Amino acid sequence: MFIQLFSNYLVGQSVITIEQKNSFQEEIQKTRVKLGTIAVAQGLLTKEQAEEINHQQTQQDRRFGDIAIELGYLTENQVSELLSMQGDLAMKFFQLLIDTLDLSMEAVREHLHNFQKMHGFTDDELEAVKKDDFESIIPLFATVRDPMITDLAGLVMRNLTRFVTNNFYFGRMKKASEYSYSMLAGQKSVGDYNIFLGFGATNELDGIIRLAKNYAKTVAVTSSDEVYDAVCEFANLNNGLFDSVLSDDDIFIEMVPPEVYLNQQLSGNAYCMPVYIDDFEFDLIISADADFIPGNNPHTLNLKKTKLCTDTSSTLPTVLVVDDSSLIRKVLITLLNENGYQVVGEATNGLEGVELYKELMPDIVTLDITMPVMDGVTALRKIKEHNPEAMVAMISAAGQKDKLMDALREGAELFFTKPFNAQEVIKGLKNSEF
Repeated sequence: MFIQLFSNYLVGQSVITIEQKNSFQEEIQKTRVKLGTIAVAQGLLTKEQAEEINHQQTQQDRRFGDIAIELGYLTENQVSELLSMQGDLAMKFFQLLIDTLDLSMEAVREHLHNFQKMHGFTDDELEAVKKDDFESIIPLFATVRDPMITDLAGLVMRNLTRFVTNNFYFGRMKKASEYSYSMLAGQKSVGDYNIFLGFGATNELDGIIRLAKNYAKTVAVTSSDEVYDAVCEFANLNNGLFDSVLSDDDIFIEMVPPEVYLNQQLSGNAYCMPVYIDDFEFDLIISADADFIPGNNPHTLNLKKTKLCTDTSSTLPTVLVVDDSSLIRKVLITLLNENGYQVVGEATNGLEGVELYKELMPDIVTLDITMPVMDGVTALRKIKEHNPEAMVAMISAAGQKDKLMDALREGAELFFTKPFNAQEVIKGLKNSEF
């Protein structure tokens, strides 16, 4: 974040050009190596151990090094050594300025001082910004009374780094009670707390498109509805992690299916934080107001199903994939088809899934928990009523502990948490009898 903010300041002061800024950022990204990658290269972790830690980060909002220490894979000294090997990105950027522009270090420090003064950062705050320390940075940019809003914003920024891109920065949070948008995709959590987390755009969707494509990674995101679907899944990921923290304190909270709204205006108390990927803006929208309404007319996603090439003569185990997210269905279908299974059908909600199960009678069903029309637990119950021997694997976001317990009581054999680990899914299925 610091590189983006400081380089934008330098562009504004005509110290560097936009072309130079982009070139510098590309150079910095090449040197920004993840801790797990360095640990594997140094022989301190196996590739499998690093992947396990990365996967645990999808279930817990914790640092890589803290999880590695807890698992006994690394010592505190080893983590400190790895952090030092990552290097000081701010200093690397300063060196690029000096080498490319023939600036002196004194001149760089003077620009840095003026940058600090413009933002009103204290010395300690500037150091936090230079280190991209979101725990310290977020309170500077999200000066709101409700700590829940600040905590959720911080979690989103950490997950942008983990799952989307390092090349982003954000602006100051402000009230968004009269926020009019061209697109808003998000999800509510209800119960002891009422929380809405969404991502919106007031005009152009370039920032939203970059968020969606970077999160989807290798899955093609081509249509507008596929973009909205991927953004909904990212909201689901963040909500799940945040709800899991709340539920640890014996608080009841439940996620409802994500929704998309087009060309409307929200009502109720909410906060907006602008976020920039490749300098293209989208808005993080958060509300903890029970009366908050994101929009009145949800947009119905028109998501094409994957064309399944089923071989009736095949002896491979057959699978039905049920999930309201096109992105998740594509990921699962590819994973299963590449690992000795034949996906014979896909459904977008629980009711459709039950009907397809009765028609296809597959060996395995994967069921998302949170879906419109009929949720996964209800669909599981109806499938088991039709065939008590049906093998069902539940798919959920983090933070759905109560729903998972309900599913296990209803006879689910397996459960996997999104974003799931490919090896974990295949190993779980291979070890189960059907």
